[in-house]
Amino acid sequence: MSHQLSGNCGCGQVKFAIKAAKANVVNCHCNRCRKLNGSSFSTYFVVAEQGFEISEGENYLSDYSSSENARKHFCKQCGTPIYNQNLKYPNLRMVHFGAINFLEEVQPNVNIFCESILSWVALNGEIPSFEQEIKK
Repeated sequence: MSHQLSGNCGCGQVKFAIKAAKANVVNCHCNRCRKLNGSSFSTYFVVAEQGFEISEGENYLSDYSSSENARKHFCKQCGTPIYNQNLKYPNLRMVHFGAINFLEEVQPNVNIFCESILSWVALNGEIPSFEQEIKK
């Protein structure tokens, strides 16, 4: 399945395009994602580095080292998270689902770090769930 999507930050300064032959959509329930994104869990469109391109406003991007392995990239004007990079997966970009335009046809296909899931979050039993991250 091929995806060609676009997205932007809340103020519209940062715009990006995703062109990927294949991607995973991941719900991450870890405590770090919950804290950094202010939500009960985070959903990411995981795509190969070459399938992700900042098309406008790269000078509006800022980044934050959220751990020894991870960097979060966000709009420095409005704060919208755009994508994450992880040294464990250097050729991937974890694009924040909320920054992508029109996602009705794209749905999560895995839950990770379910050991940290909040008791009131209901999982879809049709989506595989893992206590921690998926090992290579």
